[in-house]
Amino acid sequence: MSLNGRSRLALLAAGIGGTAVAGFGFAFGRDIYKKTKKNVELIALLLAAVICPFIGGRGLVRGHDRGLFGTIFLTVLGSLLLIAAGLCAATLLMFGVLVLVTDGKLDNPFLLALLGAFVVTALLAGMGIVVGLVQRPKRLKAIAVGKFNERFLKENGFQETDGDDITHYDDSGQALRFLEAHQNRLVFMAVGRRGKRAFIDLDQDGRMVSYSGVK
Repeated sequence: MSLNGRSRLALLAAGIGGTAVAGFGFAFGRDIYKKTKKNVELIALLLAAVICPFIGGRGLVRGHDRGLFGTIFLTVLGSLLLIAAGLCAATLLMFGVLVLVTDGKLDNPFLLALLGAFVVTALLAGMGIVVGLVQRPKRLKAIAVGKFNERFLKENGFQETDGDDITHYDDSGQALRFLEAHQNRLVFMAVGRRGKRAFIDLDQDGRMVSYSGVK
């Protein structure tokens, strides 16, 4: 590897071969890109075979805030479709590997590929289910706390805006700007009232328990 009779590594070490080294790096990167582009379908199949069953299994059990139709079509059918997509991708991958390795000498490579893909997909979906079950209690608790807080804000006359300067109005019509969240309270600035603050107190689970008003 030389440039005009000189080693690129030597030029790189000396710090005087910037252009040459950059050209070499560009050519190397271009080769990697070409190889990746040629194998993009293979990479997509591999990702689908691994990720889809895991996400599908997790989505079945981790808990969601959805109605009846959302539960049926998104939680159940959507998750099962992801698992099925992973199974199809894994089957295609294993079929290709078997044909390549055995040079097409197997009598029924598709059936063997389907069996292997089923085992892999079942394992990945099972891992997703385990992760979903672990996440479920905390997730359901967070959903319940969120609903409780929505009721609190509504009952206390809070209105949320889409602005940055004014983010909320309280029940008296006072404009507020949300500043920061602490473990035990939310802090607002009273817009138009210098140095005044308002607070929403939180319990240990994050439920809103009281509004201080502007102080």
